Amino acid sequence: MQKRVFYFIIFSMLGLAIFINLFLIFSIESVLKDELFSRLKSYANGIKDEVISSIQNSYYVNLKYQDYRISLIDEKGRVIYDNLSDNLPIHSDRIEIKNAMKNGESKSIRYSNTLLKRHLYYAVKIPTNKGEFILRIAKEQEYLYAIFMSFIPYILGEIIAVLIFSFLLAKYLTHIILRPIYNIDLKNLDEDLPYPELKILIETLKKQNKIIKSQFKNLKQKRQELQSLTKGMKDGLIIINRSGEILSINPSAQKYFVNLAKHTSISEIQNDLFLKLLLHNLRDFKDGKITSEIREQIVFMQETLVECEVVLSPIFSQKGKFKGLIIVICDITEFKRNQNLSKEFSANVTHELKTPLTSIMGNAEMIKNNLVKSDDLPHFIDTIYDESKRLLGLIEDILKLSFLDESSTKNIPFAKIELKNMVLKIYSNLKNIAKKYDIEFEFELEEGYIHGSKELLEYAIYNLCDNAIKYNNPGGYVKIKIRNLQDCVELSIKDSGIGIDKADQDHIFERFYCADKSYSKKVGGTGLGLSIVKSILAIHHAKLKLNSQKDIGSEFIITFDKI
Repeated sequence: MQKRVFYFIIFSMLGLAIFINLFLIFSIESVLKDELFSRLKSYANGIKDEVISSIQNSYYVNLKYQDYRISLIDEKGRVIYDNLSDNLPIHSDRIEIKNAMKNGESKSIRYSNTLLKRHLYYAVKIPTNKGEFILRIAKEQEYLYAIFMSFIPYILGEIIAVLIFSFLLAKYLTHIILRPIYNIDLKNLDEDLPYPELKILIETLKKQNKIIKSQFKNLKQKRQELQSLTKGMKDGLIIINRSGEILSINPSAQKYFVNLAKHTSISEIQNDLFLKLLLHNLRDFKDGKITSEIREQIVFMQETLVECEVVLSPIFSQKGKFKGLIIVICDITEFKRNQNLSKEFSANVTHELKTPLTSIMGNAEMIKNNLVKSDDLPHFIDTIYDESKRLLGLIEDILKLSFLDESSTKNIPFAKIELKNMVLKIYSNLKNIAKKYDIEFEFELEEGYIHGSKELLEYAIYNLCDNAIKYNNPGGYVKIKIRNLQDCVELSIKDSGIGIDKADQDHIFERFYCADKSYSKKVGGTGLGLSIVKSILAIHHAKLKLNSQKDIGSEFIITFDKI
């Protein structure tokens, strides 16, 4: 605003000065023309008698003056005398001649084809005894230009002076005019105004100020809501403008980058692969080559490799102009791992089901084709029975795993359970098996109440106790302990069995994993028991800990939330 006022004053004064000078120039020119015509008329009247005498005597020597051009023209337009040129054509068509013949005198300004210059002409009619003649006096217009040229230095000096004065005056007036406006307190618009003309503007500012405050309050509230929503998001969220400046970033996104925060540029991202992907697509969005969201998969290096899906969703204005990007980073490592586990599980299921079925079919086919001796028939029947039983157990375990994978605590009925009674019930079902393997049970049981599914927990504890018997040494023991702690109930199942090698301890809960396949086959293991146990405990939010040493024994410690 200050510049506009400043330049307006300068150019206004300069324009006024130029207008005044042009007006003066045209005024002076008009005055000079009138003055020159007056002098031409006076000169013509002064030599009129001499001209009449020369016409009557046909002697024109005395008329040869050098200051003016003098011409005599008769009634027919013939030039009988001209002091600057001879043998002139007929002048009856000259405007000053025609008007002088008609009105007695005339004046004009026109270009002379004879002298090739612009002239001022004064013509007057002179009656003599030889007829009527026209006396024409002329002067070159350059005479006026010479006078004008003498004024140019003064005009230039005046314009320079006006420029300097305008600059100083504009600077002073700008300061005087705008200082009260600059001193207006926008926070307190009810104060006395420096100019009454600003009242409407101030009222408008008050209204706009209220609207802006309300909008700012709403934006701040929405921003807080957005931050609250994005703060709890598991997926990373980054919002950038079209220039690449980060407008918002949630904590989940910050873990993928180093020192990346709000108001920083994407060029500071320390991940070449992600930065290259982002810059390339940002350029295409700006150029209008891409208008829909893009999904790409990328690997981030953290403590371990994290595979993520990056979704780039463009933001457009109502007019379709690209404004920025919403970037969502989804961790799909677990999803990919589950996909691989699912594929591996399917392959293992096929293999594990195929093995007993092959044995059953093989033995049955031999019996069908009478290839088995009557003495060997019981052995083949026992094999078919054992493999069928193993196949049935495998199918039951697979169905149970499938049920657990698709279930949650919402559709599984939970109830109050007393662990001590449950353990004793499980022992009564395992007594005969323990006797068969020559295993002694020891108990240190306190009363402990938990919340859960009785059927599932019985299966999990039964499975752990059954493993403790079958993977034990003859004459060994299984010790079960229940401790009622301050915040939890702890169940411990410890055996004196073959133990688990340290390298296998991280894998024993994987499906179809067997640390010792030959021993598992011997005791009838399917490789799914511990995986089912892990899934059941996960549903109950229980923690499972394993302590084991090869050839010494294993201890499974389960911690339940107390009710």
